Amino acid sequence: MLRLAAAALLLSVPASAAGPGTTAANFLKIGVGARPVAMGEAYVALADDVHAIHYNPAGLALLDRQEVSVMHNKYLEGVHEQFGAYAYPHWKYGTFAGAFTMLNVTPFEAYTPLDQPDGKVSATDIAVAGAWARQLPLWEKASVGVSGKFINSRLATYSASAGAIDAGFLWRDHEDDGLSLGAAIRNVGSPMTFIAEAFHLPLSLHAGFGYRGGVPGWDDASYSFMVEGAARRDGDPYASAGFEFRPVDAFSLRAGYLGRADTGIGLSGGIGFTSLEKGFVADWFPELSLDYAFVEFGQLSYTHRISVSFRFGVPKGEKREGATRKPPKFHHLIRY
Repeated sequence: MLRLAAAALLLSVPASAAGPGTTAANFLKIGVGARPVAMGEAYVALADDVHAIHYNPAGLALLDRQEVSVMHNKYLEGVHEQFGAYAYPHWKYGTFAGAFTMLNVTPFEAYTPLDQPDGKVSATDIAVAGAWARQLPLWEKASVGVSGKFINSRLATYSASAGAIDAGFLWRDHEDDGLSLGAAIRNVGSPMTFIAEAFHLPLSLHAGFGYRGGVPGWDDASYSFMVEGAARRDGDPYASAGFEFRPVDAFSLRAGYLGRADTGIGLSGGIGFTSLEKGFVADWFPELSLDYAFVEFGQLSYTHRISVSFRFGVPKGEKREGATRKPPKFHHLIRY
């Protein structure tokens, strides 16, 4: 019975806790990446890794190296989510990225209207995205990004498809520490026609701020906190907040609050480990990150996410051997 409810509420049947019957493809609202999820998904003003393709595509412009991330989400009973993303930052043309999300329900018993067994059915949702982002040429502290995605939902023998666009803006006062501001609009797209009715996608608008800083008297320690507000088509506005503390570069402690939780009080937490400290080996050497997040779900206990990320390649700001870089397009306007 729980699997049937999960399929109805989270997958193909258009429903939501805040506004039943108002939107489709609600799997798009489930957070991806253990790091953002551990921080309450308050990521629109941080978005400094490949998971920006989901939260704020403008953040992809901040990436300095190629990055790959995969995630497994052990969601509700019989419901699992898989996510993968890749980003390639180019020093001239901006950052290009792609992502794949799949949510599926293991086969469960189906019944006829007369409550007679009718075999087993399953449900699957898929979204494939491509994105581009770059820093603004005359305003290097700001970046913009856009993502386009194809969405398909299937429940038993019924299916529906749609296209959608995300767009975002990000401003950072400094490359590492300082204030950051972000805004993004998600799931602007065509309705999904499921069986005989058309339903809108879960459109939402997000804006927030964050701050990064060091800890006085504690070398290598740093912290980040984020606050975010969101307005959505299928429910009331909500707020979220997140915090990350790094006692050393290689280890992180995280906590968060998500105000749109359908059950429970929306608390989350997690840890992260980075294999190599910056500068420990050559810049081109791969860097491995392993992240874990749990989300409190009230009577449904907890959900768990594990992400593995790799960063590799020559940093985009470095000059490759034998390559020549042209001056910026607007170099005559820049004062040196």
